[in-house]
Amino acid sequence: MNTVNPGPVDTGYGSPELWRSVAQHFPRGRVGRPDDPTRLIAWLTTDEASWITGQVIDSEGGFARTHTRP
Repeated sequence: MNTVNPGPVDTGYGSPELWRSVAQHFPRGRVGRPDDPTRLIAWLTTDEASWITGQVIDSEGGFARTHTRP
């Protein structure tokens, strides 16, 4: 069994203002899209990933939980 931590992913539940403020915590300046963690989850179901077990895998695009502004 593996677990995927997708980080902040815009699935339609937040306001545009919320996502703009969260986006500054990502190196690429955008929050996750549903297909970002989905690709990892799909790969984990393949034979290529059969040796990966008991892991928590962060798929969060470099999300910084703390952010300091210059």
